[in-house]
Amino acid sequence: AVFLLTDSRESRWLPTILCARHGKPCINAALGYDTFLVMRHGYGQGKRLGCYFCNDVVAPADSTTNRSMDMMCTVARPGLSFMASALAVELLAACTQHPLGAAAPAMTTQSSDADDDAVLGPVPHALRGSLHGFTLGHWPAEAFPRCVGCAPTVISALEERGFALVREACEQPKLLEEISGLVELLEGGEEWDIDDDEEEGDDNDDF
Repeated sequence: AVFLLTDSRESRWLPTILCARHGKPCINAALGYDTFLVMRHGYGQGKRLGCYFCNDVVAPADSTTNRSMDMMCTVARPGLSFMASALAVELLAACTQHPLGAAAPAMTTQSSDADDDAVLGPVPHALRGSLHGFTLGHWPAEAFPRCVGCAPTVISALEERGFALVREACEQPKLLEEISGLVELLEGGEEWDIDDDEEEGDDNDDF
């Protein structure tokens, strides 16, 4: 398994796509000042769980240049990293003891120990914790078909172009949005907003 414990969003992209390409289990841990996210990336073929980038509609870009330390998530409460790291290890342990391994279905709010035969119980997909209110929640999310980190089109581009794709993605982050289909999706959304506004305007004229 691969653990992603890096300190920036863009540094997680290459390990994410490599794990998706080569079928490696991936556990991600990300910290804020008093919050953390621990999740396992989708694994296997067919219907999969989402990865770290599946909730984004923009490609990773430089997030550290000209930013203060607190804006780069390098300042965190004392116990935060230990909590996130411990949960990441437990998440992997739960996967290894599940009959389906890293492809185990995600635990939901309706899950119980009786739902599967896993030795360590149901396996969550993503855990989000906060020390501000001492809370911990979990939720499942399916893979986004236009994700810049695990979409089939992006993985195919990596297979065809290899390191050239990595270099070009670093130089032109928008390239991943084009390959994954995000650009087309966002442009379609803008057109829908315009049409919707026009329809609302016509309705107002009728009154």
